[in-house]
Amino acid sequence: MRRPVVVTALAVALLTPAALVAAPAQAATRPGKITAVSSAPGPHPGEVTVRWKQTGGHTTAFRIETGLTTFRKGSAVLPDHGRRTRYFTVAASRRSVTLTAKQVASAGAAPGTGNHLFFRLTAVNTKGPGTATRAFPYLQSVAPKPVTPEAGTPLRVASFNVRTARGANPPWLGRVDAVAATILSRSPGVAILQEPVSRALRRRQREPHWRTTAVPDPRRRAGRPRRRPVPGSCASTGTSVPPSPQAPRAPASSTTPPATSLLSDCPDRSRYQTTVSTSCSMEMPVLPEDDLGKRRSAAWALLQDRSTGKRFMVVSVHLDERKSADAATQERYQALRTKQVRAVLARVAVENPDDAPVVLGGDLNSWQAARGGDPAHDALVTAGFYDSADAVTQVNTRWTTYNAFARTVPKSPSGWGARLDVIATKGLRGAVRFENVLTRTQSNRPSDHDMVVADLLLP
Repeated sequence: MRRPVVVTALAVALLTPAALVAAPAQAATRPGKITAVSSAPGPHPGEVTVRWKQTGGHTTAFRIETGLTTFRKGSAVLPDHGRRTRYFTVAASRRSVTLTAKQVASAGAAPGTGNHLFFRLTAVNTKGPGTATRAFPYLQSVAPKPVTPEAGTPLRVASFNVRTARGANPPWLGRVDAVAATILSRSPGVAILQEPVSRALRRRQREPHWRTTAVPDPRRRAGRPRRRPVPGSCASTGTSVPPSPQAPRAPASSTTPPATSLLSDCPDRSRYQTTVSTSCSMEMPVLPEDDLGKRRSAAWALLQDRSTGKRFMVVSVHLDERKSADAATQERYQALRTKQVRAVLARVAVENPDDAPVVLGGDLNSWQAARGGDPAHDALVTAGFYDSADAVTQVNTRWTTYNAFARTVPKSPSGWGARLDVIATKGLRGAVRFENVLTRTQSNRPSDHDMVVADLLLP
């Protein structure tokens, strides 16, 4: 009688070697802890270098994640990733890496963009059925090494939103002397101003909009002979530029000649002498539903350096100020500011047929970490402008240029200030020095914006 087949099958199973039975795979081991991370610009223009320390192993690679805004995975407040996210992989044996100028540019922070990178370093282990990671717990930030400008004629330019619009508090007349003193404290060859004409003056002129023209000459406020301001919100202080613009300079003496001459036909008044001349200004676009009260103007002037005869154009802009917590509405405002920039640049191209270097200053009402991005500033960079904040020497760039008349300006939570105010150049690349003229604690601020100053070299 034959044995049951089942017994034979059982015998076969019992004879199967244990080594042939699959064991559960072991998950990847968590990498060793990263104990320190540091970063610095360079060594070459456009590059950044990152260094770190790690205890233990179990690491197959390191990963650097970058963004133009702050981020933290799993945070209830911050997004998982920053704007314009990029990833860079580094070999496990390395403890430092230099991101090339091309890599940094791909992440959105090429020299001249005025941008910096937020980044997070993570150790990665792929030895196992899954991937184990361990990130350094603190978000880092770094700016690329700037371009060194070519030799040229020193030119110091200031841009200042002096806040004389309706509702300004404290009132303009109580601040005008401080505004003049602030301008004189840095002795710019050219001061580009926003909001230097009050709404009261606008109403007397019965203008549907106003072009920001001239504040009282700061040299006159200092008891010096008056020199005619350049209209179009580009007011010449009549002071010389230091031969080596490395630091703030004391006000010039009353005998110092103006550093620049006005070449544009930009009279202060119209031919009827009753309204402000608009010969060197243009109306910027507004939203379809906007009334005349939302109309803004941009202005320009062609200037000439008196010592060398070199010509350059100066442009002043003050973009739409509106913000919204609603994403769709905010996107409309950002798109409007971008449209305003592009309209101004198109007009400047027409007014500058000889392609003279251009220095544009103003209040963009937007910044790198702004909600919905910074498209107005991006439009400047795309058009070939260099943000002078990417200067060889940078002063107070980690503080905001908008102080809101606060007695003490708080530290930026991200480590970089919201820079609404800009001096950007085209036709000259790089800057010697950029300063956000800031006193952290001040009870009588001249404006709700800081003045910004750039030391340039005119080719």
